[in-house]
Amino acid sequence: MLIVKLVVAGLIVIATLLILLRVHREIKGSRSATPRLKENNLSSNELESFIAAYRRDKDAASAAAPAAELTSWVARKSFLPAHIKLCYLVVKTALPDHHIFCNTRLGDTLELHADHPLTSVRIDIVVCNKELSPIAAIDVCNADERNTSAEREKSERLQSAGLRYLRFTPAGIPKPTEIRDLIYRA
Repeated sequence: MLIVKLVVAGLIVIATLLILLRVHREIKGSRSATPRLKENNLSSNELESFIAAYRRDKDAASAAAPAAELTSWVARKSFLPAHIKLCYLVVKTALPDHHIFCNTRLGDTLELHADHPLTSVRIDIVVCNKELSPIAAIDVCNADERNTSAEREKSERLQSAGLRYLRFTPAGIPKPTEIRDLIYRA
């Protein structure tokens, strides 16, 4: 009789735990692996369509006449220029488990004195790990912009701090599959 009572009590406990688990999943709205794959495909498709639009409109944007002076304050159509936005989306797709920041000051990435001349120099993209520690810096610029003394010193400072420093030309942004290798190669 005692064994029957213990078995019934065990079944009740197991049934209660299963019900609580189901309710917990409904409350949390947990997802299976299938929707995650659909989300990645969706963002990949969005990235591909952006790349196609970027390539199609690249020549038209460079040939456009400068806009007339604004008479009122208006928000930009895009926070980033098209080539940096493309690089941001490629890095974000390649490293979904990282934090990606754009248009960051060198003084925010490295510990520099406030009066250091490089403090306000900009980095197009900074890649941070889950703990928000910078691991890489990326600039998207033309080849002729790389040979300035400020750019050389910026490169030396970032590399001496242990950060991977990558430079891409607007036409030479790598594919998402290559970004992780470029950042984590030995």
